[in-house]
Amino acid sequence: MKILFIILVLTQGLFANGSIGGFDLMQLAPIAVVFVIFYFLIMRPQQKKAQAHQAMIKELRKGDRVITAGGILGTVDKVINDSEISLEIAEGIKVRAIKSTVNNVVAKTQPANEPSKQIKNDSEKTPPTTAAAHKKIPTKGPAVKLATKKPTPKSKSE
Repeated sequence: MKILFIILVLTQGLFANGSIGGFDLMQLAPIAVVFVIFYFLIMRPQQKKAQAHQAMIKELRKGDRVITAGGILGTVDKVINDSEISLEIAEGIKVRAIKSTVNNVVAKTQPANEPSKQIKNDSEKTPPTTAAAHKKIPTKGPAVKLATKKPTPKSKSE
């Protein structure tokens, strides 16, 4: 409604003298400003959002947890082709979905060729070689006797 009012005011200014002659370039400046504001406030953010969505869809892979436009939460079971994926929505229940209906990726899986980004401590870098390194097994004392003693089955008379 405001745009219609602005156009009406501008056209009245064009024909104020009763003639079409005397066109001034400054009369188009307000319309140009409106279009620039329209571009930066509405069109540009929508284009960026669409590009981000396209990039997210291209990066979908097996194991990603996603939410579709219909509100279905599932795990990508298989990327069928450029436009379709197979979603596992429950254990053993798979559905085919169009990639563009994926609204959000809840959890990403790590690609097989990328190393894990976890920071390891010095103690974690050298794995223990025996089970004794994980558990402290006593070699002397009463604990050894308790561990080696086998329980005897109780008879029915006891």
